[in-house]
Parts: sequence; structure tokens; C-alpha cells
Amino acid sequence: MDSEAIVNQIELDGRRLIEVARSDLGAAVPTCGDWTLRDLAGHMGWVYALVGGYVASRATGPMTREQMPQVPDDDSAVDFAADALDRLVDALAGIDPDTPVWNWSPRPDAGFYFRRMLHETSIHRWDAENAVGATAPVDGEHGRDGVDEFFEFVLPNAQKRKRRDLPAGSLHVHRTDGDGEWIVHADGDEVVMERVHAKGDAAVRGPGGALFLAMWNRLPLDDASLSVMGDEQVPRAWAALAP
Repeated sequence: MDSEAIVNQIELDGRRLIEVARSDLGAAVPTCGDWTLRDLAGHMGWVYALVGGYVASRATGPMTREQMPQVPDDDSAVDFAADALDRLVDALAGIDPDTPVWNWSPRPDAGFYFRRMLHETSIHRWDAENAVGATAPVDGEHGRDGVDEFFEFVLPNAQKRKRRDLPAGSLHVHRTDGDGEWIVHADGDEVVMERVHAKGDAAVRGPGGALFLAMWNRLPLDDASLSVMGDEQVPRAWAALAP
């Protein structure tokens, strides 16, 4: 996906998330702990405001606590999220992904935020829709990059913030609707991923969008779109690490 397509997808998924949240602010979101749709909208508003601020200002360092966005503690959180989404979309549309912008990854440019907001928004769009019982799929190529980001950045970053016991078994993930194969295993407290065809203790095969949702612990591994070979506890353990 090019940068324009990514921004368009962020806007599409973000507006859908907000639309669903407005439909029933008090609805429980089963895949997000004890959150309601209002809580989910507030979370996304905070994320959009934070990232939009970094991108628009071409930030060279992190915000202080005092500079962090403040989300309303009432139903207006959804309006806050809608406004923050608009500002984020404008900020991303107005910057080249190669422009230096501070972020919390090893990648020192705005491109990190394009990728992170694409996948953060699509996962939480799915969460919102799942809360009201009607989920739309994730595109296969979008999902492929989401799986890649999950193993390359999301899990290693989560380990840096809070060390957890990693699964003992290795996992092979194989996309069936296009290119995309990964093998992931633990080396002590470190997550090690390679983009190769290799035999693991278990394997999960399926379309890119379904694999993305499964690795983020949203789609159950017994979903009809997926097939699991080997020790089923291995992919369950890796998916359970999703933050």
C-alpha cells in the first residue's frame, strides 16, 4: 500500500469505528477487557491526537506529561475522537513518510506512524464492529503487513516495556492469498522472527487478513478461514501475547 492508500484506509476504518461507537456508547467490547465503545473511542481519540501532534509538528522528541492529550470523561469522547482523526489524517496527508519525526521505534521517520496507525485503527475498527455483532474483513495485503509489524515491532516492543514468559514452541505463519511467510521463536526473553519458509512446532495457514486478526488474538484459531497444524497450544500462546 502506498502512503495515500494508507491514509485513506486509516480514515475509512477510523470513521467506521466512530460511527459504530456512536450507535451504542455503552456497549461492552469483549476483545478489549472491560471497555465500552465510549472507552474505545476515547482511547483512539487519545492515540490520534498524540500521533497527529507528533506528525504535524515534525517532533524531535517525546511530549511531556503536561503536553499529552486530555480526553473528555463523558460521551463527548467520541466527538473528541472524530476531531482528532480529522487532524491525524490531515497531518499524515501533508508529510512524506521519509520525513524525520520522533517515535518510539527504531525507525526514525513518519513512515512508522503511517504503518502503526493503519494497523491500530483496523484492529480497533474490528473490535468496535464485533461489539455490535457485524465485522468486516481485513484486506489480504493489509493483513500481511499487519502480521509482519506484529512480529517485527509490536511483540518486541511489548517485551521491552514488560518482560513476559515467551512460548517455548516455534510458530510458522503462512499466508495463502499471496506472499507472506514467517517463523517466530523465543531466544530467552527476545522475540526472533524470520521471513522464511521453515518448519515450526506448529503452523497456521490462512488469508492475510485472517492471520492478522488471529495473531492479534481477535479471530479464533478454529475459524473456518484458518488451518492449524502441529501443537495448537503454540499459536494460542503467541496470540495471547498481543497487547
